[in-house]
This record gives sequence, structure tokens and C-alpha cells, in this order.
Amino acid sequence: AAMRQNSKWAMVPRYMDGSAAGGDDPLFEKFRALRKSILNWTEWGDMRPNDFLEPFLDIVRSVETSGPITGTALSSIHVLLTENMIGQEPKEAKLAMHKIVDAVTHCRFEATDPSSDEVVLSKILQVLLACISCPSGELLSDDDVCNIIQACYRIGHQNGKSGSLLQQLSKTTLTEVTRTIFKRIRDIHKMSQQQQQTSSRSSTGEDAKPSTSSSSSTNRLGNVNGAAASSSSSSSENDSSKQNGNAKEEEEGGEEGTSPTQHSNNNEQVETTASATKAAVSESKPYGISCLVEVFAFLTSLVAIEDEVDSEESCIFGLSMIRVSLEAGHADFSLFPELIDVIRDDLMSNMLRIALIPNLAVLSTICSIAFLLYTHLRRFLRLQFEAFISNVILRIADGEYVSYEQQEIALESLVAFSRHPTFMVDLYANLDCSIDRGNVFEAVCNLLSKNTFPVNSPLASTHILSLDGLLAIFNNLLERSKQHSELKPTEYKDPSVCSDAVWQTPSVSDFSSWAEEMKYKKYLKRRIDVGVDHFNRDPKKGFQFLQSINLLPQELTPESVAKFFHTARGLSKNVVGELLGDPDKFYLSVLNCFNHLFDFTGMSFDHAIRLYLESFFLPGEAQKIGRILEAFSKRYYDQCPGIFADADAAYVLSYSLLMLHTDQHNDQVKKKMTVQEFIRNNRKINNGEDLPEEMLIDLYKSIATYEIRIQADGNKFELSRAQWVDIVRRSGTDQGILVSCTMKPIFDYDMFAMVWGPTIASISVVFDQAEDESIVQYTIDGFLNVAHLASVLHFCDAIDNLVTSLCKFITTLNPKGNESDAFIEDSKAMLALVTMFCIVNQYGDCVRSGWRSVIDCILKLHRLHLLPTKVTDMEEVRNTLKNSNNRMSFNKNANIQTSILQSVSNFLSFDSGKPREEVKTPEEEEAEKRITTYIESCHIEEIFTESKFLESESLEYLVSALIWSAGETPKGIANSEEEEERALLCLDLLISTTIRNRDRIELTWEKTFGHLKSLVDSATLLSPLVEKGVFGLLRICQRLVPYKEDVADELLRSLQLILKLDAKVADILAAQLFTELLHLVKASPDRIQTEACWKTFSAILRVGAHHLEASPAGFEILEILVGGADINERNLLPLLEAVLAFIEGHAGGESQSMKAMDLLKTIVDKVKSWDATDKLFDNWLKAVNVAKHACSDSRPQVRNQACVMLQQILLSSYSMGHTSEQWGQVMEDIVLKTVNGLVTNVKKHREHEFPEMDKTARIALLMLSKAYLQFLPSLTELPTFSEIWLETLSILDLCNSCSSDELSEAVPEALKNMILVMATQGILHPGWTDSKSINLWNVTGSVLAPPPQTSAQAIIIVKKKKSALEECVFEKKSALEERVFEGMVQVH
Repeated sequence: AAMRQNSKWAMVPRYMDGSAAGGDDPLFEKFRALRKSILNWTEWGDMRPNDFLEPFLDIVRSVETSGPITGTALSSIHVLLTENMIGQEPKEAKLAMHKIVDAVTHCRFEATDPSSDEVVLSKILQVLLACISCPSGELLSDDDVCNIIQACYRIGHQNGKSGSLLQQLSKTTLTEVTRTIFKRIRDIHKMSQQQQQTSSRSSTGEDAKPSTSSSSSTNRLGNVNGAAASSSSSSSENDSSKQNGNAKEEEEGGEEGTSPTQHSNNNEQVETTASATKAAVSESKPYGISCLVEVFAFLTSLVAIEDEVDSEESCIFGLSMIRVSLEAGHADFSLFPELIDVIRDDLMSNMLRIALIPNLAVLSTICSIAFLLYTHLRRFLRLQFEAFISNVILRIADGEYVSYEQQEIALESLVAFSRHPTFMVDLYANLDCSIDRGNVFEAVCNLLSKNTFPVNSPLASTHILSLDGLLAIFNNLLERSKQHSELKPTEYKDPSVCSDAVWQTPSVSDFSSWAEEMKYKKYLKRRIDVGVDHFNRDPKKGFQFLQSINLLPQELTPESVAKFFHTARGLSKNVVGELLGDPDKFYLSVLNCFNHLFDFTGMSFDHAIRLYLESFFLPGEAQKIGRILEAFSKRYYDQCPGIFADADAAYVLSYSLLMLHTDQHNDQVKKKMTVQEFIRNNRKINNGEDLPEEMLIDLYKSIATYEIRIQADGNKFELSRAQWVDIVRRSGTDQGILVSCTMKPIFDYDMFAMVWGPTIASISVVFDQAEDESIVQYTIDGFLNVAHLASVLHFCDAIDNLVTSLCKFITTLNPKGNESDAFIEDSKAMLALVTMFCIVNQYGDCVRSGWRSVIDCILKLHRLHLLPTKVTDMEEVRNTLKNSNNRMSFNKNANIQTSILQSVSNFLSFDSGKPREEVKTPEEEEAEKRITTYIESCHIEEIFTESKFLESESLEYLVSALIWSAGETPKGIANSEEEEERALLCLDLLISTTIRNRDRIELTWEKTFGHLKSLVDSATLLSPLVEKGVFGLLRICQRLVPYKEDVADELLRSLQLILKLDAKVADILAAQLFTELLHLVKASPDRIQTEACWKTFSAILRVGAHHLEASPAGFEILEILVGGADINERNLLPLLEAVLAFIEGHAGGESQSMKAMDLLKTIVDKVKSWDATDKLFDNWLKAVNVAKHACSDSRPQVRNQACVMLQQILLSSYSMGHTSEQWGQVMEDIVLKTVNGLVTNVKKHREHEFPEMDKTARIALLMLSKAYLQFLPSLTELPTFSEIWLETLSILDLCNSCSSDELSEAVPEALKNMILVMATQGILHPGWTDSKSINLWNVTGSVLAPPPQTSAQAIIIVKKKKSALEECVFEKKSALEERVFEGMVQVH
């Protein structure tokens, strides 16, 4: 129907034979034949694709057909392809597909109008795409695919068609074609493996066929940018004259073709050609790797900008196509080294070259391609990625010589890379940890950090993007850290011996071992950097340092020095050049070894000399230059034979190139050398022969165009052509392999150590500059993420820096005006406050020096009256301030108190001292609620209440920070009210923290006690600090002593601090102090164990015994101690001293003194139960001495009771088994002296001092008599017995001489009892003598002989009874004996 619309076929019959109808049109004949065949076909499988395709293909090939006819035929072919009607038989389908591609790519039709022509061309594109995408498309050969690519590209790049819909369709079609063929890389690889297995069993001659087809195809695609296509482009030109001429030519040809002879010959030619084509197609293989390499190389060639005409548009198109191919092939590119080679060299070099042009689309596409390459093919592109990041991304992101939009794109790309889970760790492990590579990861982090700081400008998108990149790095580190609960850094040491392995890259047989080796390499790299720094200033010192850490041998060798020159980064190239040119024998050997480290094999002379000279600066001296170039020439001649006749030729040429370089690139040289002059200068240098002129011309152009640039310090973005050639060469070795790191956080600690400082600074500056709420919240999240990661890695320095940075937003407000309002109105300060306390509460284990900033912040809030009562009134220190006048009136005086709510609205008048009666506005009430919520959400009190969960080191720093923040307060007196407030709050928090950490008191006690001591020691006036220090100490002891037996002694000994209080201060605090002590003793009476503790308590009790208000509590303490303590040698004397103090003390009255005597008796009873030892008597005697001392009390009742108690003690203790000497000592030192002292006081009439002393003396005299008689058996054994007896008689005589009725009655009775007992026991007998042979009878008689002045009643009684006694003693039969014995018993 379409053909009949054309005048040529309007009259041709449709169903009759052409001969019968009078005409024979070959196009109609084939359609009629096809119709007949269709009517006879019953099974579709019986149909051959060539039979039903041939009529349509003839229409496509025919130049006689118009656009609509050709378009209809193309639509029919498209239906056959999309419906998969080509058939299942491979050979037939392969031939059919080839014919379709051949016909469509050579499609010719009469041009009509441009719109109609474009429709036909679009259908051509549609059919070509269907050829590739249909199931039979896999059967296409390499040539077929290349023809499809060629046709699609040419249709879209016809002259005059730029920007048209057809061009866009062409690009879309080419995109889909490219995507389709590259999706089949894995299938092609499987097919290639099968072919290799098949070919291994066949002859080797067949193996060369794929390369031949590949080369031919490459040539064809390589000419795409040349002349216009011969088919569609020429046929669709809108030139009417040319169209008519073509039509006429075809008509003439058609008429000539009607000749039978010619027709027969043509048929034979067609059959011959068809059979040859069929044979070639059947032998061809489906398109494979050679086609893919050719197509990808073609796409890569589009990227290279050769001229300015449509170059950037073509470049963008080529980049987009490359991106499509990479997205389609993914990691399957790695299956074919040929594709990897194209990427390594052509693609990456073009990307590096064009990335810097000021075209945003080009840069954006390049960055996306680079991301795809990293995602799927990073293993093969280690060196290329180093070059790309260093020379493209970092250079553009730096923003120094590019537009703002370019910088933005580069930063966006860097952020995308940073968000990849392994990109940054791959950079660090493969580059930063390699000794011979640059610190790319470090450079990226430094750049991102630098770009976050606005310089004389508001916050911009580049600043936010840079922060995004840094936080993306942290997020990846954080994700990896979740797999391991704890990461510890590895400590490395310098090598024990020097080894070449230091400079070598470790093998990757096992990832874990490789990672550990790379971490060690990073440590060595840092050490080498130190050595390089020394070397650049003084080579000798640099060598010495490296030798000291065994990175160079103790005796330098040329090999080791050359390796150092070649591998170490950052060396001064001036110094290296001078040393390499040194004529010294050692450095000549170094130069030779240095040259052998270069591999010039297969490298052009231009690239070789560039690579060599760019590794150092040539020295200025001609002789040194000559030596260096001579060594280079020998090395190049040895590795590249066949180019020069000898090494001298290479040397002369290298010198000539150096001179040419100076001539061409020195501005002072006005007349430049021409190429002919250069050729003339180098004639006959190759052993008398000329070098090839083409070679010299190429060298001239290269040197004249591209300067040899040496990458000096700071020239970090330059990458020369020679360096790129070297990168490509080394990419094929192990040096080009990038080891992709797993999600194990092996390198994370080192990476975090490198990046945390710049990141915190960046977050802080963005937080400070940001005004948008979302950005502020983003920075807050960044703070929290950094803190979390730092805690996981246990990086305390980072937490400290983070806390300090946040505190700066709180503690550095403008002090002018109302500071509270200034703080509250600063929303960032409030956010920083909440964030900081959130970090401290959650990650306090890692806070060290940052505690000082935290405490400063708390003090700031306290000064602003914003601190919650949960912090200012902690339970541990409540009610520890009652006696002193607290200067912190705002806590007590309601008229001056300023609350958070009042601070927000500022409706108080601070001048009047009374709040103004004003109604709060809704805004003020809302502000009050908001600020209250902010402060309460900080949970400041948990820092101290939960401090028991802090790590030990963190706790120690917290205590130190509290003490430091309290400031110095000598003698417990602050210089101002503000200082006192600060010191009191810090003291409260310190005491609370110490109590909360009772299980770790050993960590806090020393510093806490030192601070308390500094407050209390030498305090002469009572102040809040002194009072709180004293009672804080007691509160600590109360809470900790009952539960911490191991430190109870140290805590209790600290109570000595109370004894250092000034008397006036102690007097004021005594009552409450002893009350608190009583609580302490009641809770833990058994904790007082050591002698020092007992002495401390004894001293305190002795002070309290004389204080009217403190005495009751003190005595109760003493009762508890005496009653519950196990009396021993450690506590006996302290307790006795305390008991004596309360016996003598008048504060508690006589009743308390009496009770104290009972306590003394209790002590003596406990001592009596001790095991018999040598010290038992001494200890018992100490207690007896206390009783003796009490007998001299000024109060009668106390004194009398003391004498009675002493008598009871003495009489009840005789069973203890003391020796005679010891009882003699008791008699002399205790009994006789006590009675003598009392009687003497009576004698001296000291009634005003000691009232009723005669009664006491009478009691004491009775005690003397009873003690003497009790101890008599032991006393008689003493050599001093007679002296004791005489002393006793002397005391009785003294008593008799006193004018006291009490004593007058007591003396005779006492003497009678003693004499009777002594007589009864045979002691007072004329024949008895003591150990000194002294006759007591005679001595007594001499004493009892009445002197003239003596008329005592006792002597008279003795004289009257003398005869009776004698009779009783010697005769023992008289009735007097019985009466005397009865009297003796009564006395006893």
C-alpha cells in the first residue's frame, strides 16, 4: 500500500505476475512470491528467516524507494525482531541478523522533506536497537555490532542536526545499545572460556582470527569522526538537485538492468556474493571481548578534547556513554584484562586531563564515573585513584583557581566517596600506610576541615559539604566499631635490625596479617618523615637518626641510601641532586644503585628522561650534571637496546635535550631553537650515524610543548606525562593492586586519631556560624557521633576536646549587662549546654582534663542561679552548714533570691531587694518553661550521683577538677562572696563524689583529704568552708567506715584534723561535731582497730570531756568504745586517758565522773582477763594509776568514790598472780603514795581546795589497811618489806598527828588489824627476820616505843595487849587466842 502511493508502483498489479501484467518489478515480485509462500506455510518453523526478510531488506537497500516506503519496511522488520520471529536455528538466525544489520546500516532512500527523513532515520535507530536487544542479537558478530555503533553515532552527529530531536534519539539509542552489549560481559566471558577450551584441542592457526577482526573493527570505529557516512547522512541531505541526480542515476541503472544478459550476469554475481557472505557469516563468532574493547576504546576516545568545535559536547556524550557502560557491566569489567587496561590508561588519563576544564557537566560526570570505578573496579586502580584524588578532587575542592560551582561539585563528589563504607579506609590503608605513597587520606581530611571555616564570609554550601564529608567518615568508622566492643591501639617499636623489608610492600596472602604490617608501615612512615625532616636540614643528621632507629644500616651502603632517595617522600630534591652528583666514590656507587631502581624497559627516550629528571633537581655544576646524565644514559642503553648504537649516543642526546629544554622554557632566551637547528645539532651522534629524523622531531615537539617540571614541595597537584606513563606501567604489577578493606575496624583507631581534631574544630565553627535550625541540629548530631566513636575507641583526648569546645559556648558569654539574660537568650549556648552534659553523662568514662571545663560550666550556671537544687543540695552533704554565717545570701534570703524563671523574664528589680509585683506575660511564662526543661534535661546531678560507674582514671580527674575549680582558700576564708560560693559548691560536689565512690575510696581519699586539710588547717575563724570541711569529713567517715574495713583506719585517722581546729572554732562546732561522731561510732564501733585511731579518738574525747554541750555525746561515745571494744595493748592507754578526762571533767557533773569510774572498772576487769604475759602487770598498773589519779579529784564524792574504786581494784586483782616485787611496787607507788598524799592535804588544811578531805583520807586509810593485809604474803618475800612496814607506820603516825576526828578513829583500828594479822602469821615475832635478816619485831618495837612526845592511843593499846599477844603467839592455848583470832578475822 505504501508503494502504491508512489507513482512508480501505482500501476503495478498486486496479484498477477509481472510478465502477464506487462511489467516485472523485482521488489513487487519478491513480495508476491512471499505472499504465495505464506499461503502455503502451515508451520512457522518451516519458514526460513531469509525468505520473509529478503523483500523487506531489498526495500531498505533500494535507492528508488521514498522515505515512507523505507520507513514502512523498517517498521515491519522491527516487528519481526521484537516478536522474535527470526527463528531458533542458529545458523539461519545468525545470517538473518547479519543481513538485517547490513541492510539497515546501508539503508538508502530518496530524500523528501527533513521531517519525513528524520522519521526514517529514527526507525533505523529503532531497528538497530531491536537487533541488539532481541534474543538473536547475541548472534551478531563483532563487525555487526561495530556497524550498529557506527550508524547510531553518525545519525546523531550529522552536520546541521545538532540539538535536534533526532540527535537526542540517536544518543538514547546508542546509550541503550551500549548498555545492552556491556550487560553481556559475563556471558561473553563464559563463552570465551568455552572457546578457549575448544581451541585448546584444535590447531593453533585458528587462534589468530579474533585479533584480525578486532583490528579491522577498530580501524572502522576509529574513522567515525572523519567523513560523513555514505548511507543515511548523504541520502537524507535536503539538496533537491542532488536528490534528483541520484534518482536519475538509479533509474538509468534500472533500465540498464532490464537486459536479460546483464540480468543473468548480475544474478550470477549476486549468488556468488551471497554464498561468500553466507560462508563468512556462518564462520564468524558472536561478538566478544574484542568488540567490547573496541567499543569501550571508541567511547574513551570521545572524551579526549582535540579541538574546540563541539569538543565539550562530544566529551560529555562520551563520558555519559562510559558511565552507562560501567553501570551495565559493573564488576564484570574485571573479567577481561583488556578492558582494565583501557580504563587504567586511556580513560583515567583523559579524565585527569579534562576534569579541570570549566565545564560543570564534564566535572560532574567524571566524578560519577570515578565513583563507579571505585565501587566496582577499585582493586585494579590503586595508583590511578591516588592521582585522581590528589590531582583532581583535592585540587578543585581547594577552590583556589576554580569557580565556586566547580568547587561545590568536587566537594559533593568527595562527600559521596566519604559515605562509601570502605573508601576512606582503603585510602588510608593502601596509600597513607605505604611508605612510597602520599598521605591522601590525611590530605582529604585536612582539606575538608579547612573548607569548613568561613573566611570573611557567611556560612555557604561548601562549608556544609565539607562538614558532611568529615561526618561521613565518622559515621563509617562508627558503623564498623559496632562490630567490636573494645579497640585498643597497637604499640609499635622501631626495628631491632635494619632490613630491606622496611621499604617493600607486604604481600596480601592474608588480610589480617597484611593489615597489621601496613599499620606498622604507617608507624615506620612517621619515623621516616622525622628522618626526612632532619635530612632536609642536614643530610648527616638525617642519616644518623635513621641509623639510630635501624631504618638504615649502621654502616651506610650505596644500596640503602639509593633506596632511601628513591622511596622516601618529601625529600629535598636539591639535596638529593647534589648528593647524586657528588664525585665521592660512595656517592658514585649510590648514583649507580639509584639508576638501577628505574625500569626504562619499553619506554621512549622522552618519557624515560622525564621520569628520571623529575625525581630530583639537577645540580648547577656542569661536572655533576655530566655524571648524572652519563649514568642515566648507560641505564637506558642497557634496558632499551636497538635504539642507540652505544651509550655515548644516549648521553649526547640527553645533554642536547637538556639544552633544548633550557632554550625553550627560559624567558631570558629570546631567540628560540628551531626544529631544524635541533636536528642539525644532533647529526652523526649515533656512532657516526644520524638518528631517525622522526624521532628527533618528536623529541623536539615534546620538550618544546611540555616542560620538565619537578614536583617540588607545595607543588602537590602536578602530574607530568612521564609520571603518568610510570603509573600505567606499575599498574600492571602488584603495586597497582588496591587491597579493599573489610568492615573490620582494624585501621579505625589510627584514622580516628588523625581526623578527630580537625573534625571537632569544623563542627564547632559551623555550629557557631549556623543560623538555620536544621544545620544547628546537624552539628549537634555530629558532636554526639564523635563522642560516641571516641568512647568506643576509648580516645579520651577527643572527648576532652569535645567537652572543652562545647563549654566555650557556655562560659565565654559577654559579662556586661545581665549575664543571666544573656545566657538564656543565647539558644546555642543552651543547646551546647544540653549536648555537653549529655556527652559527659553518657561517656564520662573517657573524660579526663575535660572535667575542668565541665566544672567551670556548672559554676557558671551556679553563678547565674540556674543550677537545679538537685545539684546544690545533695543528700550526702545536707545539713552540714549550721553554725557559720553563710555569705551566700541568695540561698537563704528570699528577698534577694533569683530563680531561673525570674532570670528569663528579668522582672525582678535587683536594686530594690524586693520583687516588683508585675504579672508575667505569656511569652515570659513560655520562656520559663523552656529554660526549666533545658536545665532539667541536662541531668547535671547524675555526673556526681552516678560517678561510681566512672572509670578509675576519669574519677581521679573529676576529683582533681573539683579541687582545682574550688581555688585556693587559705585558712578557709575566701576573698569574695563569689569565690566562697564557688568553693562551697565544689566542696559539696567533692564530698558527695567521694561518698558515692566508697568502693574506690583509695582513688579519691588522698586528694579529698588534702583539700579538706587545706581548708581546716590553721583556720583561726569560723567560716562556711571550715564548717563544711569539718562536717564533710565526718559525713564521709559516717558513710564509708561501716562498709570499708580496709580503709577505715585511714579514714578514722583523718579525724585528727578536728584536733587542729582553733580553740574558738572548735568551741562553736563542738556540740554538733560530737553528735556526728556519736553517729559514726554507733554505726561502726568495731572499725577502730589501730593504735593511731584509738589515740585520735582519745584526744578528741579528752577535748569533749571539758565541753559543756559536747560532753554528753562524748561520754556516750566512750561508753560505746569501752563496752564494745576488745581491750588490748593498742587501745588501753588511749581509753584510760579518755576515761580519766571524763572522771576529771566537770562538764558532765559528778554523776558522769562516777559513770566514768565504772568504765574504768570495766577496763580493769577486761585487762584482768588477759593471758599472763610480761606486759600484763604494766598494762594493769596503767589502769590502777588512773584510779590513783582520780583519788586526788577536788570533788568529795568523786574523790571518795575513786578511793573505794581503787580499793576494789586492788583487792580484786590479787588473784592475777603478780610477783612479790610487783605487789611491792603497787604498795609503794599506788597505795602508800595515794594515802600519803591525801593525809598530807588534811595535814595542810587545804579545805578550800579539797573539801571533806579527812573523809577521803579515812577511806584511803581503810584501803591501806586492807591492801596491806591482802598483799602481806607477797610483801613478806620482798627485801624491802621492813621499809614498806615502816612507811605504813609513818603514814599512820601522820594521820594520828592530824587534828581530825575521822582519822583519829580510823588509825587505831587499822593498826590493830594489821598487827593482829602479822602476829597471827608469825611475822611480827621476835624470831622472824626478812630476806635482809632484819628482825621486824625489833624494828616495830623501836618504832612503837613511846617517845616523850608520843601518847597515841594505839601505842597504849599495843602495850596493854603485848602480853596477851605473846601468850597467843607462843602458847596458843589461852582463851585470848580465840578472841584475838576472831578480831583478826573481822579485820580481814
